[in-house]
Parts: sequence; C-alpha cells; structure tokens
Amino acid sequence: MNAQSEDVTALPQRRVALRATALVLSLGGALAAAVFMKEAVPDKKSAAGLPITQPVEKPPEQILSEIPSVTTNTLTDQAITAARKKLSSRPAEAAMWVNLGDALAQKLRDTTDQLYYLYAEAVYKQALKLDSKSVDALTGMAWVTGGRHEFDQSIEWANKAIAIEPGAVAARGIIGDAALELGDYDQACDQYQIMMDLRPDLSSWSRGAHLLWLTGDKAKASWLMEKAIKSGGPFAENTAWCRAKLATMQFNDGALLPAQQVLEPVLKTSSDNPHVLLAAGKIAAANEDIPSAIRYYETVLKAGPNHDALVALGDLHAAAGETKLAEEFYVKVETLHAAHLASGAHDHMQMAKFYADHDRNLVEALRMAEQHKLTKNVIEADVLAWVYFKNGDQPRAIEAIKRALSQGTPDPEIHYHAGMIAAAAGDRLSARRHLIQAVGLNPRFHPIQAPIAAKTLERITSAKSAETAASEPAPPKP
Repeated sequence: MNAQSEDVTALPQRRVALRATALVLSLGGALAAAVFMKEAVPDKKSAAGLPITQPVEKPPEQILSEIPSVTTNTLTDQAITAARKKLSSRPAEAAMWVNLGDALAQKLRDTTDQLYYLYAEAVYKQALKLDSKSVDALTGMAWVTGGRHEFDQSIEWANKAIAIEPGAVAARGIIGDAALELGDYDQACDQYQIMMDLRPDLSSWSRGAHLLWLTGDKAKASWLMEKAIKSGGPFAENTAWCRAKLATMQFNDGALLPAQQVLEPVLKTSSDNPHVLLAAGKIAAANEDIPSAIRYYETVLKAGPNHDALVALGDLHAAAGETKLAEEFYVKVETLHAAHLASGAHDHMQMAKFYADHDRNLVEALRMAEQHKLTKNVIEADVLAWVYFKNGDQPRAIEAIKRALSQGTPDPEIHYHAGMIAAAAGDRLSARRHLIQAVGLNPRFHPIQAPIAAKTLERITSAKSAETAASEPAPPKP
C-alpha cells in the first residue's frame, strides 16, 4: 500500500464511552485490588495435556494443616493468625471460616502466590458446607474462580450471593471484573457503577479507575485512582497496589517524575510489594538508572520466581548487549512457565507475548494466543495481533490490532504494535501515525521495543521525505 491507501487500523466511529462522567461522579466498593490477576488454573488438563488434580473435599483438620504457617508480622499475616485462632475455638461457625478465607485472599494479593487460591477455595467451601447461604463465602468462591479465569463459574457464584443479598457489593465488583476480563466494558461499567453507588471506597474507585484507563479516559482514571489512594484501606498492600497502578498509568503517559513520586511513600518503607517494585523498575529503566532497576527486580525475585521481573532483567541485559546474561534470564522464564503448566496454573498470554517479543518459539506462541482468538479484551487482542504479526499472518494481525485499538487505551506498546503491523502491510501513513503516538506517549516505554519504534519511525519519515523530494519538479535550467 502507499500513503494514500486505506488505514489498516482505522475503525468505525467509536461509540460514546461507558458513561465515564457518571462513573467518576457517583462512586462505591468492596474486595480490594486483586481483581486484575492474570494467571489462572485451567479446567481439566494443562496446556501441555497433562491431567490436573482437581480439589477434593477434605476434613477441616487437613484443610488447616495444609495452609502454610505465617513467616512475617505483616497485617495480613496477623489477620491469618487471628483468624486461625478464632477458628480453633469455633470451628462449626461458617463466619470463622470466611474470615480465614478472606485473610488468605489478601495474602495472595500481597504475594501473587497462586497457591493461595487453593487454600482459600478449600476454606470457603468448608464455610458453605456449614452455611450454604453465606453471602461472604459465595462471594469468596466467585473471587477464587474469577482469579482462575473461570468466568462463567465466577459470575454464577456472584449471582448466588446477589440473589440472597441484592446489596452484596463485593459480588457486584467480581461480576464487573469478569466482564472486564472478557472485554465487555459496558457490563463492567454497569457493575462498577452499582458498586460505587452502594459503597464508595478504595476497592470500587480503583476498579473504576482501571476501567476508565482501559477505555481511554486517562485524566479521569488518574483522578479516581488518586481518590482511591487517599481513601486508604484496611491493608496497606491494597493502597500500594493502587499506587503501582497509578504510577503505571503515568509511566505510559511519559510522566516519569510524577510516577516515581507516587511510589516513593511505599519505597521509603523498604516495601517488598511486587507490584510497586515492578513499576519502580520500569520507571528506573526509563530514566536510565539501570542499577536501581536491577535492584528493584532482584528484590521481587527474593520472594520467588516472577515472570515480569525475570523478563525485565533479561531485557535490560539484552539492551546492554549482554546476550549471554539475557539468555540466562529468558531460560528461567521458560522454566517458570513449565512449572506453571505442571502445577495446573497457566500464563498463556504472558508467555505468548514473551515469545513474540523475543522471536522465539513462535509456533507455540501462536498456539497459546489463539486460545483467545475471539477475545474482546483489548490487552489480549494486542498480544494476539503481535503474535500473528511475528508469525507473518498480516490479515489476522490487522484484524486483531483493530480490536486492541477499539477503546483508545493510552498504552504506547499497543500503538507500537499497530505501527509495526501497518508498516509491514505497506501502510506508511498508519504506521507513522501510530509510531508517533507510541513515542509521543513515552519515548522510553521499553528498553528494547522503544528504540525499534524510534528507528522504524525515522526510516518511514525519511522514505516519505525522499518520495516528496523526488516528486517535486526539477528547477528550471539557467
């Protein structure tokens, strides 16, 4: 295609966005910010085809014996200890089991350790065995299944809670979470709106902020996330999560200093919150403070393997030309993925993106990404488009990237992918427009991909200038 050809990323006129003003102005909430976890537990078999051991009913004593003992004195560990103590004296009360389940759910939010889904599930099921109409236990099961991306089950559990108690705020939020992950942003908006109307707090405001950012309203998203941070919550880790999300929004907008300032109150406490440390690492890398970036990522890894930290460290070494060190981290990423498959957890879209970013195992990346080939979720659609592009399937890459761009999400990486796809299709006009948007949002959005975006934009601009010069009539001879 030439510069006059159809824009391969063009979309029909976008519908009016999600009642954004009402969403910001009327406000409410419940379970804090675990809602956007990506890793999940598949249904019957792992992606490798291995059978997965499904949870079986266990006696109460066994359930409790399998939950790890606390090792720190954080508020969450204190809550777990207190819940276990109360439960030991009142094991026949469903509410005591729910309290422990909620504390275990908070532990997962703090650590991202997926095993806590199993522990929380067993505890909530025991509560339901004692009281089948426990709204809090039903909501807990909705949270567990939603975290595993079993969205039909999650919605079913949440609706059971709402049928018993129409004002079950947390259940509303979980239905909204499922809708958001499925890319049904109108439904997510409706549920979050109800949630905010019923109870305005950190949980509902942070959900609304994330939705607003995904659907392109970064100003209101930032405002609402700041409101969530100021409101605080019973657990400092949830406020830290909100700070990490706000910092990431600002990072994507190229506001590196404000992003760094948002994280400082948490970093000054020597926090080991993985969300905060990962955001701090990205900001430090963009500021070319590589030692600090490495230190943040290594701190994350002290708590155990972490996909994002391993990839980030590999990319920093690759950007510095240290290919051997980079490969060591990339191998660890693949080892972690294999461990996830063996345990029944999956990180398919994460791994598909990793493979596409690093031009490795592209056939497997395609197999994993195509499990979501009909997705309406803009982040998943972006990964799908990128995988198609790296596999040389331009028509499908173009179709998927249109879905990724459909909500106007202000993510420089989505525009980078759109620009590269358009360039490969010969549509230099679209490519230039999207690459300008990518580097305009944040010219240092990634240590490897951002330089590629800049070089591609320079090449396209130079080619356009050369064509313009060649088309101009020659000056008259003297």
